[in-house]
Amino acid sequence: MKTRLALVALCALLAFSGCSQQPSSGFSQEDLVLNVSDNTYRCGDDIQTVVADLGEGYEYAEGKSCAYDGLDKTYSYPQAEFYTNPLEEGDMLTEIYTEDPSVTTSKGIAVGATRQEVEDAYGQPDEDDGYTLTYRVSDEAGEPALCFDMENDTVIAIFLTRGLI
Repeated sequence: MKTRLALVALCALLAFSGCSQQPSSGFSQEDLVLNVSDNTYRCGDDIQTVVADLGEGYEYAEGKSCAYDGLDKTYSYPQAEFYTNPLEEGDMLTEIYTEDPSVTTSKGIAVGATRQEVEDAYGQPDEDDGYTLTYRVSDEAGEPALCFDMENDTVIAIFLTRGLI
């Protein structure tokens, strides 16, 4: 009887814990995204997807790539800047940078959030240089990281980058 009661209690606990609107804390591969204007982007996405979603209302800049054969490009929208590198597959996103509070992370963190809110959502950062909180899934070269620039314990910018940080 005690075993059956414990099993029922455990099932109820698991069922109700799944009803929460709050995402779980901790950092994982699924958190390596930014949500811009109801669209989700990752490092490695093709810039043509961004342009198809967000339209032609961007400022454009380009320069000879130091690391690749071709041009590195920047597409600056009001909500975020998208940086690309020329790869065989096309112009792929290597960084997304924003100071716009309408852009959110996978767990709803936006510019204006507190350090405590970031840490409650993702845990302790992998790196904290006193200005930028950096979260990684992997330490391997070229793997993306989610970063929060801080001022007075408040997020002033968020970027998802595959660059060397």
